[in-house]
Amino acid sequence: MKKKNSILLLIVLTLVALIYFYVQKPHRNISSEKIEFNLSSDAILNEFLSNEPLALSRFLDKTIVIYGTLTEINKNFLTLDDIIYCKFDETIPDIPLNTSLKIKGRCIGFDMLLEQIKLDQCSILGQ
Repeated sequence: MKKKNSILLLIVLTLVALIYFYVQKPHRNISSEKIEFNLSSDAILNEFLSNEPLALSRFLDKTIVIYGTLTEINKNFLTLDDIIYCKFDETIPDIPLNTSLKIKGRCIGFDMLLEQIKLDQCSILGQ
């Protein structure tokens, strides 16, 4: 009986450890990840508008670089060509509107109502 309890306890502890490590995955560092796609804001929008499910399967949770013209800027986000919403983890430096930018980030979705592609963990690669 004592042996069965020990085995049961070992199984339960193993399951708890597996669940813990599955849930507590390390945070991705997008700025150091390899770029999977490099395209303009218009090109990616056309992909989402022509076939949203295919575009989601292609771009969702991928590290991408988007280039376009800055149309809105705030403390922690900016918008390229009124199409690409880019969320930053840190404060964005002051950049004049209508500046051409290259942004690296992770695609987290598409807002059909606003026709905007959403990126997070963004970083500015260049102007």
